[in-house]
Amino acid sequence: MSKLATVLIVDDEPFNVDLIVQELDFLEFETITASSGQQAIDVLDERPCDVVLLDIMMPGMSGFDVLERLRADGRLASLPVIVISALDDLENVVRCIELGAEDYLTKPFNPALLKARMHATLEKKRLRDKVAQQLAITRKIFGQYVPESVAESILAGHGVLEPVQTIATILYADLEGFTGIVERMMSPQRVVQMLNEYFAAVVEPINRHGGILTQFQGDATLVTFNLPVADVHHADSAVQVASEIQQMLKQQKFAGVSLRTRIGIATGEILGGNVGSGDRINYTVYGDAVNLAARLADFNKECGTQSLMSDDTVVALNGSYAIEPVGEVTIRGKHIPVDVHKLTV
Repeated sequence: MSKLATVLIVDDEPFNVDLIVQELDFLEFETITASSGQQAIDVLDERPCDVVLLDIMMPGMSGFDVLERLRADGRLASLPVIVISALDDLENVVRCIELGAEDYLTKPFNPALLKARMHATLEKKRLRDKVAQQLAITRKIFGQYVPESVAESILAGHGVLEPVQTIATILYADLEGFTGIVERMMSPQRVVQMLNEYFAAVVEPINRHGGILTQFQGDATLVTFNLPVADVHHADSAVQVASEIQQMLKQQKFAGVSLRTRIGIATGEILGGNVGSGDRINYTVYGDAVNLAARLADFNKECGTQSLMSDDTVVALNGSYAIEPVGEVTIRGKHIPVDVHKLTV
């Protein structure tokens, strides 16, 4: 017959340990024992337990010290602890509860009360574990549709992600000649395979340099740096990603197809937040730099280049890169000429 749960008994008095072990064996619990606070910590480092029954007055590391250690350990912070102690004054009871103890029993304990407290504690643990599991599943699924860091922020805010406005850098990448490639490939399955392989390769440097892939737009990608995740070197991060993507495309094929992408990078004041109606919302970004990055990506066709960036991006850079000035150009949708630079790789 399988045991209901694994219980760690921590007490320096062998008689007390034997008494608790007998009761728990009768209740079909698996028991592990430790005769000191430090030994208890060592046991918990080696194997998982469901509940800890903890004495307070022990030489060396007291029960109070054990509670503090457990709550400071992210892995063990949620482990339920029931204190069983000869100390019956209110002050010590309150101190244990404040340190995170789930419950408190005084010695000599009543077996029926111990049984009731054990089952109540395990039921609360089961419910907490279920909620944590559901949250992990939600985070995993949600993270497939929005950037993981955005998903974390939305979940932490109970579905609300407050709008943020800051200076950020936008990278917009668009596959060159995508319509013609699709027409030549014919098979929709192969097109999807090509895009999946391409996006997987592109996402790797984006994640590594702290970019947030905010949107897939057909064959295009919109990436933000410094929003919603802070990055003081956001312009450098964007340029490094652009350089690595272009170098990678020279070396790899996707579903057997060689690809080229046009990249535009712009820096400026950006507003990011949730938009939508009712139950349908999406995280997106707004600002002149967003539009300019897309326009610069497209303008590569006229310049015969692969990666263009705004002057604001170049000014914001800290590192040195293979950048050459293109000069002032007229960009569609812009009334004033824009000073543009090209990245060579």
